[in-house]
Amino acid sequence: MFGHMRAEPILRVKPTCTTEGIIALTEATDETQAIRWIEFPAAVLVFVLVTGDSQSGMAYVLDRKTGTWFWVDFDDEQYGGYSMSDFDLLVQEYDFLRLVERPALLRASAGWLLEPGKLAEMAEPS
Repeated sequence: MFGHMRAEPILRVKPTCTTEGIIALTEATDETQAIRWIEFPAAVLVFVLVTGDSQSGMAYVLDRKTGTWFWVDFDDEQYGGYSMSDFDLLVQEYDFLRLVERPALLRASAGWLLEPGKLAEMAEPS
């Protein structure tokens, strides 16, 4: 699970907004439900689920400065999504929050490599 991560911009909202931005995100992602979010000065990390499907979770990051929502995608064959325990593992055991705190890092086109207990590394360009 996890490993190579990329972040793809999917939506623009008014910069610095949080509540309205989360509402716009849930509307743009087929009426998902924001289950958890963590706010940082420069970003907001949101974990959403499809109502009634506890294995459908996805992580999104709002860059407050640009008003850009990023969809966080992992090359790990978890095509149906993630559970709450997967999300907890991601934020507790991986160096994911360091990237979220500085959302400009998410723009790295090659992405990042995330491994448990290690610092995130920029992926090699393909």
